[in-house]
Amino acid sequence: MKFLICILVIAFFSISCRTEKNLEKKFPQIWKLVGKSSYGLGGDSGFQAISDSSYFYVFKKDGTFLKTVGNETTSGTFQLEDLIHGTNTKGTSYTLTFLDDLLRYSCYPNLEHLHLNMDNLLVGGSDPCDGITLYFSNEK
Repeated sequence: MKFLICILVIAFFSISCRTEKNLEKKFPQIWKLVGKSSYGLGGDSGFQAISDSSYFYVFKKDGTFLKTVGNETTSGTFQLEDLIHGTNTKGTSYTLTFLDDLLRYSCYPNLEHLHLNMDNLLVGGSDPCDGITLYFSNEK
């Protein structure tokens, strides 16, 4: 009986620890454009830093977001999804649904797909349809 209780306690703590990792996503999150790259007929442009951007996302705890580019702002909802890449490499995907399709920068109507890369930059843009890849840094 003691053995069974020990197993149950260990299982409880291992599940609790797993849940805490998912709760590390703190809100609000503010992501500011810090760079871009493109790949096309001219080859790979590589990462080009941007230091004076007024392009950013604000993700709120209630599942809504604001996107601002210059003096224009739009909004919508988002969903987070944990991803597993290869062996033991985890990531997070953000799927944004726009209420009005303004300021959307992707290949898909009313949607943007962003993901965290290995450098903890939020990556998105219209690269799947031969556009520019955008990189955003978390402003803490």
